[in-house]
Amino acid sequence: MLENFKAPPYVTFAIPFFFLLIFIEMGVGYFRKKEYYRLNDSISDLSLGILSQLWGIFLKGISLFGYFYLYENYRLATIPIESVLGWAACIILWDFCYYWFHRVSHEVNIFWAGHVIHHTSEEYNLIVALRQSGIGGFISWVFYLPLALIGFHPWVFLAAGQLNLIYQFWVHTKAVKSIGTVGEFILSTPAHHRVHHAINPKYIDKNHGGIFIIWDRIFGTFQKEEEECVYGTVKPLASFNPIWANFQYLLEILRLSWKAHGVINKIKVFFKPPGWIPPMKEGETAVFLSPPPVDPTKYKKYDPQISKGLKFYGFSWFVIVLVLSFAGLLFLGKMNTNQLLALTIWVSASLLSFGWIFEGRRISLIWEPFRLILGIIALGFFTQETSVIASYTLLVVVCLFAFYQCKSSLVISTS
Repeated sequence: MLENFKAPPYVTFAIPFFFLLIFIEMGVGYFRKKEYYRLNDSISDLSLGILSQLWGIFLKGISLFGYFYLYENYRLATIPIESVLGWAACIILWDFCYYWFHRVSHEVNIFWAGHVIHHTSEEYNLIVALRQSGIGGFISWVFYLPLALIGFHPWVFLAAGQLNLIYQFWVHTKAVKSIGTVGEFILSTPAHHRVHHAINPKYIDKNHGGIFIIWDRIFGTFQKEEEECVYGTVKPLASFNPIWANFQYLLEILRLSWKAHGVINKIKVFFKPPGWIPPMKEGETAVFLSPPPVDPTKYKKYDPQISKGLKFYGFSWFVIVLVLSFAGLLFLGKMNTNQLLALTIWVSASLLSFGWIFEGRRISLIWEPFRLILGIIALGFFTQETSVIASYTLLVVVCLFAFYQCKSSLVISTS
């Protein structure tokens, strides 16, 4: 069944509408004289979204196997795929499972390592919704296995998950203050989700619901928006590197585990909440670092300054990579494994380069030429047309000339 299974395409088809809403939000910000977006942060968000989609292709088989196996062999009932009530029940129960996955992802280190990526932006806008983990799929799937036992068809299960993800897109905005008393009581809204993304101590680990906020009200994790939010993580990421963003917290807990005293404490690190510091030597006790207070008027965001030329160069190439990535997702079924790997490796290398460029790091003087040349190799998996490869090679030469004309601003400067 898994070999011939085709997942619902809702998220892929929704992407153009996501960008339409993003442009509308930008327009609202312009007329309200509010700065909702920063170029470097937005490219970082979208880079992580692209990696999430491309890397997720290779993880999808792992995450779906358990669901398919339980559904095929141990389901308690068979809920018809055309049942409207079945769809409604699946959407509601999917969100219930999501609430617990989301809550655990904030309260257990090993799960936080796969979710923290989504929270590391210091802005809050619709593009942040696309800032997703490339590695979270390894463990999130276990929370949804009860739906297989109940008897929801895998296609309905995946469709419910995609609809949940699409719904959550619109709550990542500061442009909408409230949707009214009834809506605010039942649904997860921008006001509720702003709280969820904030690092104000009173807001930490609150409002986990995807579509429905009612789960938070029932299980004691609801918090109303009462003070101005400061966004990001308690320990700032301070990087636009999408590869580092995906793995930095996992490396952090591995480091803590390595330093911890005793086998039990080494294991505990993975299952304790973020902020738990194990004893490092005999006689010490574990400590928990509480989130410090934050002042919205004094909080400084990570914002390295680079030249306008480099910004234009990085943005222009990012648009090209974004379009090629979307085309790859749209025509996924027409690519073979080698082509998909070539695209994924080149896109990953490109997004890493853009991250370093927007950080102003001199390593991009080496990495940018490498990823441009890597593109010639990747292109060879898609076409053998000499004219196409020659045209891209000429583009590489022109781009390298333009890039090195701007290299003088590749110096770290945060303001």
